[in-house]
Amino acid sequence: MNVLDRISEGRVLFDGAMGTMLIARGLSLGRPPEQWNLDHPSLVRDVHLAYVQAGAEVIGTNTFGGSPGRLASFRLGRAAGKFNTAGVLLARDAVSVVAGTRETVDDEDRDAPLRGSPVPSRFVALSIGPTGKMLSPVGKTPPEEITDEIAEQVLGTKTPYDMILLETMFDLREALLAVAAAKKHASVPVAATLTFMKNPRGFFTIMGDEPSIAMRKLEAVGADVVGANCTIASAEMIELARKLRESTDLPLLCQPNAGKPRVKDGLPVYDQTPAEFARDALALFAAGINAVGGCCGTTPQFIREVRAGMSRH
Repeated sequence: MNVLDRISEGRVLFDGAMGTMLIARGLSLGRPPEQWNLDHPSLVRDVHLAYVQAGAEVIGTNTFGGSPGRLASFRLGRAAGKFNTAGVLLARDAVSVVAGTRETVDDEDRDAPLRGSPVPSRFVALSIGPTGKMLSPVGKTPPEEITDEIAEQVLGTKTPYDMILLETMFDLREALLAVAAAKKHASVPVAATLTFMKNPRGFFTIMGDEPSIAMRKLEAVGADVVGANCTIASAEMIELARKLRESTDLPLLCQPNAGKPRVKDGLPVYDQTPAEFARDALALFAAGINAVGGCCGTTPQFIREVRAGMSRH
């Protein structure tokens, strides 16, 4: 069974946050997490393995900011292909582990298996975030430059993956360009999730994109899975999910944050408990969402709680 067939079946559990997990392990704020795929591979692998053990079926790669343009701001643009390829290798290594005894595995014991909740299958999703470039009228980036950025990240990743996940897109126009480029240069399913905020008039991206229109346009350019992630907490995501479900027949993916962050000692802190998140995740499934995962602030414990709740219901 391929990943799209599995997501179409429903009740699929994605993993949780990567960036906040790496910050907790020493990643400096403002530095690219993708560099750790080469500099600290065991730490990145350990995060993936923890999510595998928690019961996630789909593992997102540590490549969210891996476009050449974004990495060029750190003078790392030429290393984009190496970072992305290594990121897929680390995730692929984690999903190949199916049973064992430890939460984490270091380089010397990388082949030691993990014991975790049984899942039907496991897949790797190449995570691609916004390019960081702004289309007019906000910015001056031509559409072709966005298309080229996505194409370079897809084509420069030399290790096979099961799907492409375009996530945290805040401009529908960029998301549409990204989907078209991904579909052109890869033969795997493409998921696209936008990030919405809630105001008195409803849910909108910061560029003013409305959810139902956005889902239909993403479907029109060939997205295989659509949905929303980041920015809002799980309770608000349930409300948004009902609107998304009314707007498309495509499989839907929702990955909310672990509540709204507050800053403590210069770092974001999320106060939602794993049990609260799991309760809302089950409500998302009940609202017709095919796949659920976590975004900022979520950890393997959040995913473990969701898996436990799924086994009970």
